[in-house]
Amino acid sequence: MTRDLDFPSGQPDPSNKTGTSEEAWVVGSNPEQAIRMRSLSVYLSNGGALKDVRLVEGEDERWTMWVRLINRPGEYRLNLFKSDQPKTYRDVDLAIATVRDDFGYYGSITLATEQRPKVGKAQAGPIADSDEE
Repeated sequence: MTRDLDFPSGQPDPSNKTGTSEEAWVVGSNPEQAIRMRSLSVYLSNGGALKDVRLVEGEDERWTMWVRLINRPGEYRLNLFKSDQPKTYRDVDLAIATVRDDFGYYGSITLATEQRPKVGKAQAGPIADSDEE
């Protein structure tokens, strides 16, 4: 299912100079919703804004971005520019730079992980005091 992202209320589409307009698509799947990178860029350039950003580290050690839009309910996974595949980042610093520099969002960013401790890996525990000095 795909839906159009409306332009922020009361604002005309500035790209509609030749009778055609940029289309911004939100792709939804149950229960996830996704937005393509180009659609988010169009939405932001037309006066929209981000309300919240969450970066999730997958088991493959790649970071996926989830955003909340100022005038839309729900959370949207950021997809590739011309694809329904998620946009992933190998480096969390690059993902944060994208949020700050490309999307102009300077609020808090939540970091989460789907990583689980590897079986057999030594786990850090409390340091026991020794009787010896």
